[in-house]
Amino acid sequence: MGGLFGNLVQASKALMANQVAIQVTGRNLANVNNPDYSRQRVKFGDRYVSQTVHGPEGSGVEVLQVQQMRDAFLDSQVVRQASDTGSLDAQKTILSNLELVLGNQLNSAADPAAITDASNSTTGVGAALDDFFNAFSALASNPADLPSRSAALAAANTLADRLNLADQRVGAAQADQEGQIESDVKTANGLLADIAQLNFQIRQASDSETGGAIDLVDQRQAKLEQLASVLKVDITKDPANSSEINISLGGVTLVAQAQLVHQVGYLSEKAAADLSAAGSLGARSQGFEIGDYDLTGAFTPTVISNGGAAMLRTSDAVAGSAIPASTTIIAKLDDSTIQLSAAATATGYFGLTINGVPNARVGYATAGSKVVILSNTPGYQVVPAGGSAQGRYQATFGNPTATYMTAKGVRSQLADLASTIRTQVNSIYNPTGTGSDMFLSSEVAMTGNGSDNTTTAGSRNVTVADTAGLVVGMHVYGTGIPSGATVASILNGTTFALNVPATATSGSGSALKAARNLLDLEPNLTASSLLTAPTGSNAGANTYATKIAALRDVSQAWSSPVAGGAAFSAKLGDYSRGMVTSLAQTIQTVTTRSDEAGVVGTAIKAQRDSVSGVSLDEETSDLMRFQKAYQANAKVITVIDDMLSSLLSMLR
Repeated sequence: MGGLFGNLVQASKALMANQVAIQVTGRNLANVNNPDYSRQRVKFGDRYVSQTVHGPEGSGVEVLQVQQMRDAFLDSQVVRQASDTGSLDAQKTILSNLELVLGNQLNSAADPAAITDASNSTTGVGAALDDFFNAFSALASNPADLPSRSAALAAANTLADRLNLADQRVGAAQADQEGQIESDVKTANGLLADIAQLNFQIRQASDSETGGAIDLVDQRQAKLEQLASVLKVDITKDPANSSEINISLGGVTLVAQAQLVHQVGYLSEKAAADLSAAGSLGARSQGFEIGDYDLTGAFTPTVISNGGAAMLRTSDAVAGSAIPASTTIIAKLDDSTIQLSAAATATGYFGLTINGVPNARVGYATAGSKVVILSNTPGYQVVPAGGSAQGRYQATFGNPTATYMTAKGVRSQLADLASTIRTQVNSIYNPTGTGSDMFLSSEVAMTGNGSDNTTTAGSRNVTVADTAGLVVGMHVYGTGIPSGATVASILNGTTFALNVPATATSGSGSALKAARNLLDLEPNLTASSLLTAPTGSNAGANTYATKIAALRDVSQAWSSPVAGGAAFSAKLGDYSRGMVTSLAQTIQTVTTRSDEAGVVGTAIKAQRDSVSGVSLDEETSDLMRFQKAYQANAKVITVIDDMLSSLLSMLR
């Protein structure tokens, strides 16, 4: 469009375009301190070009689009790093608190040898153990001395108190962390619902081409980063609409476009024991699950198939610890039994991975057989790979390894240490078993002398003659009972449930013991009644005291929870120090990784800020540029207006 009127139209469009640019720049400046905001830029251009007698002419500059300065790769990197940082920070905090609980806070990084010196941890279990041996060594030198007897008795009592207090504090920390995990899961579910709603709003934004959905995209990205810091999920763009995202966990969809498909649940240690003991929901175990919430807010795990194999298909790919690689289903024998293309390599229960979904079912296989029986466990159990919820679970309830100590491992080793001290000391102090022990063997005597006690491998239920006197939280010892096992619930007068499944099946007559504490001193024992030698010995006899003091240098047999149950030998003091050393080394490793993750996270955010962040200098410069352009176009309009006025005056 030529002529004065055409120039007037083009100048007007340019005026409005620069006005929008000023508004966008002002919005950028207003959000300079908003970490969730990504800066915006105005894209100018002609809508179309027309051919005229004077040649090609544009339609006039306009705002074609308000662009959001985002880098999808950097955004995904920030989200991924948030998961790693959230997990490591949670682990570092929990493990450091465990070190305080044990009373052995040592700077192992600055002085790795410090752990061998009890003077560096005068309040820990190891120091109490050293004091115990020192006291009995002094008593052996002067067995008739009443103050020495009192000191030995006090040292034994202090050792028991330290072990019990450490165990109680770790147990309390585990309970606290379960509450935190449940809170994290609740937060994650709220964020999933928000993201699904934002997906819908972004899709419905009528002016998304000119920036109407930009603020919503910022909000969604912030929610994604919050979600990732709590629970690591898989995020993908929806193939049908690139403006929407899908979220999954463990191969199961949580959010699809604008729909919240599933949510995450957490089954606590006690709840898992109760469900398993009741048998109504199969062999579910403590951990994260995927399911749905009904109108009452109750969590229902996702049912994969009714009864077992009903929804499975031939040619579905399966995998598991007892299944060879590249195995598929070749037949469904009935609703709970399938036949595989390859024979199982081991006998027992295992988590069956179906089409890439880990632990989708629980199966039972027999070595050499192609037939697998599926349990009707009604839900997906997943193991998140990151986020604070996963970090809390890993540090608190994860299985310890040779390079990673957990709260679960600490309790297990404390229980082993207490049990060994009790057994070894009592075997010296009461060698015939007919007298009084120094340390109580059992706080609760299960009646029937163990004749009715039975356990079943893989089951939490334990049958005894009488559950009278048992209390939730008591430690349980005996055949088939894993180290650190406690009473999770009491079902009836003859049955109680463990917090973990039994590791072996024991027939009738198994010896089981239950104790409220890890170690208890005989309550009737006094300094005067403390034996230093067999009854009837002369006043200066020190047989018992000498042997108890000598236990310091005797290697004991252990089954390490950090070495896959491998047997090894170590002195009591070395075992105690080894537990703390493992924890200290774990803290050092996790702290280093956490610090590195923090540095990487800061660098990635700085890199993203260079793309998406608001720069005061740049925005101020742009504001001045758009202002001058606005003024120039306003001047053009004024000049054209004057020219039109002059033209009209001439025509009159």
